[in-house]
Amino acid sequence: MAKLHPIESKGVMTVALNHLVPQKDALNLEPAEMWSLMGGLEGVQRMRENGRILVALASYVERWNFDEGIIIAERMRRDGLQLRRAVTQIMVATFFGRQQMRIPFYLHEVASSYYLMRQRLLVLYETNHSGLYSRLAEAL
Repeated sequence: MAKLHPIESKGVMTVALNHLVPQKDALNLEPAEMWSLMGGLEGVQRMRENGRILVALASYVERWNFDEGIIIAERMRRDGLQLRRAVTQIMVATFFGRQQMRIPFYLHEVASSYYLMRQRLLVLYETNHSGLYSRLAEAL
């Protein structure tokens, strides 16, 4: 848990829920605001790095609850794959100045994947190891 980088959870949640839970005003979240809420390129890169750590923490739960741990860890691996792909696309678009119009879509993918990974992991720890849950919730 000490390797986790700080992430603005409320900002990520705002962008993720904007994508995952459509509402009337879903288009009101502008790309610049999403970028800011997620911490810019540095925040997106932190989420990519944290994604690997979150999967490792989920895999660790397999020791206590193999059935649930393996299923959640696999879901998180798939979320992590989408997260890494979207971050790569953002970095390419940012550094080479291509596909600027697609960045907001990639930001939604990054935020949604990270948010789902975080939520899955918290539920997994809350159910299987309540002693570590509070430390994990604080770290995330």
